[in-house]
Amino acid sequence: MIIDKNHIWSYTGEGKNLSNRIKQHAKEKTSTFFKNYVKSNSLAKRLKLEDFEFRTINNSIGRKEFEEFTIMNYPTNLNNFQKGKRRLFKAKANEKLWKEVQENYRQIIQQGEKEFSKTKHFSWTSAEINNGAGIYWIEHKKDGHIYIGESSDIFKRHATHSGRTYFSAVRRNLGETILGFKLQTINGRKRYFNDDEDLQLTKYLNSCTIKTMPISFGRFELEEHLIRKHKPILNRKENA
Repeated sequence: MIIDKNHIWSYTGEGKNLSNRIKQHAKEKTSTFFKNYVKSNSLAKRLKLEDFEFRTINNSIGRKEFEEFTIMNYPTNLNNFQKGKRRLFKAKANEKLWKEVQENYRQIIQQGEKEFSKTKHFSWTSAEINNGAGIYWIEHKKDGHIYIGESSDIFKRHATHSGRTYFSAVRRNLGETILGFKLQTINGRKRYFNDDEDLQLTKYLNSCTIKTMPISFGRFELEEHLIRKHKPILNRKENA
């Protein structure tokens, strides 16, 4: 959480490595928070980076959900992208339950893995996917487990991967890593393949299966656990 010198809550974020994330935001050149702040404020009203303070909370599970709920309940001008992904929290906070969950996070992740192993695979084109947060697993009959991912809306994420390559990191990664295509540049970014290659990508995905599981808490941590264990081809960053 980032608060300015006027005690105004300016930004909420999360990080797998909290120390590295704070170091990133502490430098103007690397701070995405401060760059967005500069864009949204005129020079006359602008504060310096040192006018902000960081407040942190360590947690072993639920960091993404904690971020989403905080953004919803304590809205800021710099978290517009995340707004609307959670409902306002009206229940009474239970500090004891929170501590118990954090202390038993390994068991919770193991239980999540067990439940996910029971879910059914569907062909890519006939997948039955509900709206909402969760994780998904993509498998190919020849190449095996190729990707494990998470999303605040797995139905929309499946639709994104089924569409144009420009908007899908999975399609770009798949095209380069498995099919050997070379990304082409548009608007200064390497984001697309030619039409024939895009059709081949779609054909490949249509031959895949996908299984999903809705998750209301801990989807980042379960995703990370499954990636470390199964090492899918396209989760190359996490496998490094």
